Amino acid sequence: MSRAPKLLAPVGVVVALVAGLWFWSGQVAPGYFSAIAFGVLWFVVCSIAFGRIGKRRPELRWWLRGPFLACSLVACVAFYWTSIRETEFNETIVTGVAASELPAADQPAVDPLAPQPAVAASTEPGPAPAPTPKTNVVERRGEVRPASHSASGTARIVTLAAGGRRLTLSDGFEIDPGPEVRVYLATDASGATFKDLGKLKGDKGTQQYAVASDVDLDRYDTLVLWCVPFTVSLATAELKPA
Repeated sequence: MSRAPKLLAPVGVVVALVAGLWFWSGQVAPGYFSAIAFGVLWFVVCSIAFGRIGKRRPELRWWLRGPFLACSLVACVAFYWTSIRETEFNETIVTGVAASELPAADQPAVDPLAPQPAVAASTEPGPAPAPTPKTNVVERRGEVRPASHSASGTARIVTLAAGGRRLTLSDGFEIDPGPEVRVYLATDASGATFKDLGKLKGDKGTQQYAVASDVDLDRYDTLVLWCVPFTVSLATAELKPA
């Protein structure tokens, strides 16, 4: 018998498993848990199909079974590492005063033509005027709510006195693990239109992410924690003015 079928069999197994996972779990499944179920069912279907081929072609049995078992092991390890194993990440985050609690920045305008009170001249040097206080300001705030995963905590967007903005996750932030979770600022909870702030640093803990100055917070006012492989939202937070 030619060696070509034996050499092509492992390639066919890998291609079939990967393509099926991408299609059924990544494209067809409507949610996170259904994606997992579809993936498991696809492996079961492939196992039955490869088993039948092996019965008809005994010389290919281990050329099919070996790669299938190897792929199954890799899939199980990857699933545990990305979707079951918890990762905690804690860092020092910025804080600030809620925008609604700041004193009024504008003072009554002074009419330059109105009579001004006389000020006695003095040769004594007066105290230097106090510098205008600056502080970090919490512009928006929202509670992290479950979508397809259990989640809790508080999200805030803080404008820094020194310049720049940060999205912070704190107050007991926690979410069930998932593979390749990204942090989006989106126009709504669907996550269809978004700005990507980066990969989620940990499933729990206090963490922060830079927000570009050109992001319009009036438009991108929803935090979405998005699972890329399964194309599904895991948790959201509606960021309202603080």
